[in-house]
Amino acid sequence: VGVGTLCFLLGWLSPNGAVVLTVILLATLIALSWIHLGQGRHPALLFLCSLMLFQGGRLIGYCLGGEPNPMRVVAMTPAPFDVSRHDSGLVLLALSLSAICIYAPCRWLYRPVAPPCGVEVRKYLPYLYILFVATLPIQLFKNYRYYEYVQQHGGYVFIYVNHAAIASSVPFWVRAIPLISLPVFVAIFVFERRRFRLYLATALYFATASLILLLGSRGGPFLLVAALWWVARVKSLRKTRIVFLATAVMALLMVANVIQVMRQDEPGANYKFSVARLIISQGASLSVTEVAFKYRDLFSPYSGSYLLTGLQDAFVALDVSNYHRGRSLAIDVSVFLSAANYEYGYGTAGAYIPEAYVGGGMVAVVLVSIALGLGLHAFYRFSGNALLLFVFAMSLPDIISLPKSGLFDWVSVFLRNCVSFALLWFGWKVYSLLLSIRQTPPADSVPGIVTA
Repeated sequence: VGVGTLCFLLGWLSPNGAVVLTVILLATLIALSWIHLGQGRHPALLFLCSLMLFQGGRLIGYCLGGEPNPMRVVAMTPAPFDVSRHDSGLVLLALSLSAICIYAPCRWLYRPVAPPCGVEVRKYLPYLYILFVATLPIQLFKNYRYYEYVQQHGGYVFIYVNHAAIASSVPFWVRAIPLISLPVFVAIFVFERRRFRLYLATALYFATASLILLLGSRGGPFLLVAALWWVARVKSLRKTRIVFLATAVMALLMVANVIQVMRQDEPGANYKFSVARLIISQGASLSVTEVAFKYRDLFSPYSGSYLLTGLQDAFVALDVSNYHRGRSLAIDVSVFLSAANYEYGYGTAGAYIPEAYVGGGMVAVVLVSIALGLGLHAFYRFSGNALLLFVFAMSLPDIISLPKSGLFDWVSVFLRNCVSFALLWFGWKVYSLLLSIRQTPPADSVPGIVTA
């Protein structure tokens, strides 16, 4: 990185050459994570893959020959433009430093961790299955009503135009069901060791989630799949079958491509499956990073607001109806690029890198990345405890999505998850009480006790 930076400053390395070096560096760190961090048992692998896809998608597209101008800002704006050589270099340097600062502490502190035993959590499974069976039909109804309402009001983009209207299409108690159904399913996935029941619960849950995919919203289900794959790797000491993993990734890419086509507004167009095109489209968040670096002075006065309001994201929907300046860096950049498109529900995702840079420059990017690396290693270090593994699995989807979300968005989701944990704990206490009452023998059947 130091040699590349020096060559870039001396003019010996072009921005496109720096793009290739950045892709090579990210790919190398991913390979090293696979080799030295337990073949997927460490969540740093998933985070680096997410960083490469969501921030480096356009860079990969350039290396594959599908994107001639990887550093051009094309998202949202009707008139794409290029940032300066200096800003391009800063963006690529930030990506490289962030990836290194995440990988380095994980590799330095890595020690193999035994899989969770799971014996102490088996007692929760009957209670969890009761909740799972009870909440699954309600979740299916909620997802169907959302799908039906969105289809009647313009399709996928309406989610970002007036989310409150969609939510009001079902009663409040129905909207609250995901607070129970998702953590119950994740807990079953973490605690259950019997394969048939595990596969059946997974198939049933994702069957209800398929309606969300039909809406065109793919982020949530795909990130959950990634988190569950990590849980499966932690629970097993067997080596991963590379062919099976590659096949699964290709299948997910094809599903993502189908969803991408469904979200297009050009019916009848001839779309062809292209890995390069799909990867390029996933890298749209790079435009937010470039704009934030180029116009830092424009967004830095709101850096504190971005962090504070990020704590509300799991409780307050981000849509056109409640937008105000300083609400979100990604939305502010979207409005800056094209206010008209944003009014129609179009936008692009942000990332932790531009949010950290806007708040504290390159130093903040490095410090945040080191903190992320230490946090990811803590996930791995304590994953040998089944209950903690459940908590980590609930939080991981939002953490590995940081390359396309706000810096504190995961904290907001964790606070919401705490509500779910409290509800599950209260329900378990009630279930245990009822079970103990049922199992307590009547007084006249206990030897030595005489009743009148």
